[in-house]
Amino acid sequence: MQTADKYIDLIYDYKGQWDSPSRCGLKVYQRSDGHFVIVVTELYTGNPGTSVTQWCAPLATTLIGEYGIEPEQLIFIERTPDTGSKLVFLRETFDRVSFTWDGIKYTSPEWQRLSREEVDKLLSE
Repeated sequence: MQTADKYIDLIYDYKGQWDSPSRCGLKVYQRSDGHFVIVVTELYTGNPGTSVTQWCAPLATTLIGEYGIEPEQLIFIERTPDTGSKLVFLRETFDRVSFTWDGIKYTSPEWQRLSREEVDKLLSE
């Protein structure tokens, strides 16, 4: 990632399960301590393929390769946006996803729910 590109915000196309065309929102932010915060946002109907939840480990592996991020520098956040539904599971959520690095790829994702304030703090460090 170029030094001038401290912050990236775009729609990202990726190959999901069985190479299905998939899409998510992507924010990449480089912190002053050298870590990178990657926030992937599920697009629901805007994603024709595999959800970011189902594909987070391969997606994180792909993203560190594309952006030149060392595995230990990654802070990976999964975001589901508020859809305006009365259903609790369709409200905005943030989860920090931790992985095991096997030397080639990330495996074994584990989710930890975060508040918006906790995410803001991670972005400001």
